[in-house]
Amino acid sequence: MDDGVLAGVRVLEIGGGVPAAFATRWMAGFGADVVRTESTPGKLTDDEAVYLQTGKRRIKTDAATVQRLALAADIVVEDRKPGTMARAGLDPERLRSEKPALTVVSITPYGQTGPYADFEATNITSFAMGGIMSLTGMHQREPLVTGGSQALYLGGLNAFGAAVAAYLGSLIQGEGDWIDISLQECMAGMLELYGPRGAYEGVASVRSGNHVRAAWGLYPCADGFAGVCALERQIPALFSVLGDPDLDDERFRNPLERPNHDDELQAKLYGWFGERRKAEILELGARYKVPFGAVQAPGDLLANETLRERGLFDEVATGNGTARIPGRPFLGLAWRAGQLSEPGADTVAVIDEWLGEGR
Repeated sequence: MDDGVLAGVRVLEIGGGVPAAFATRWMAGFGADVVRTESTPGKLTDDEAVYLQTGKRRIKTDAATVQRLALAADIVVEDRKPGTMARAGLDPERLRSEKPALTVVSITPYGQTGPYADFEATNITSFAMGGIMSLTGMHQREPLVTGGSQALYLGGLNAFGAAVAAYLGSLIQGEGDWIDISLQECMAGMLELYGPRGAYEGVASVRSGNHVRAAWGLYPCADGFAGVCALERQIPALFSVLGDPDLDDERFRNPLERPNHDDELQAKLYGWFGERRKAEILELGARYKVPFGAVQAPGDLLANETLRERGLFDEVATGNGTARIPGRPFLGLAWRAGQLSEPGADTVAVIDEWLGEGR
């Protein structure tokens, strides 16, 4: 579909934080008519606003009108504190009683109920409470949080998937849902084997810093940082690229012996990476089928030919010039770049279209 797979779907964004804004940003990109109410103070930085509000219509109106818009929507996404929607006359259960097909997605740090439901939280506390911080940092030092706002964006990503799935279900069954997204649970779901293993063994995993093991780690190189993530079947190719005759020894070739000599292998990789630049490392990886990667700065990503060829970036006009922002996440589905509206600029049009005659 040229207009996007979500063309014709009406989405109301209430709340204004990163989680709700990111979820609805993807909906807008895939063609939905996303309306963001600006009735509450914004929680986004200027850069976040450019990225997350592009492609949406933005309104300022009173609470009674927002209630009517919610009932005219197919999906409502909000990330306000538990109980805030109900106090504003937007209780999800009441909305769904009036419109059973409506899908409401609520994103909070700890869910709508439970002992932590009313706790304040930030990205770093959600990151920590979800267990991820038990894995980040050196084991002999304090745990660390990753760059950016991973917990907030991951919550938005989960909300996007859940909202679309529930909306599809409403088309089939005629019944929507109220989906309770907890940032803590989203982060806990990223633990893979480390979370279940810790629960089963009763012992938390030891933080490994930049190296899970020598052949699975991050190293300084001549112009930044690069790394390798080699599975056992890829070890022969990795050793071939390294070109060190010592690696033919049984202590490295034998997967049962190699962990006993991990420090020695790690030292060899430090030396190899330190003598090369990121571009060379990536080229060798592609040539010899070794899973090398490089830490890219923002400028590197903007200049990346592959990303440009795949149309990852959208160009958006702002008051300070044209901004390049992440756009389509993958090929195969139509993507709408959209424009950046000013707060309140679309109020009259949205009220006319959503609450007027028709549909």
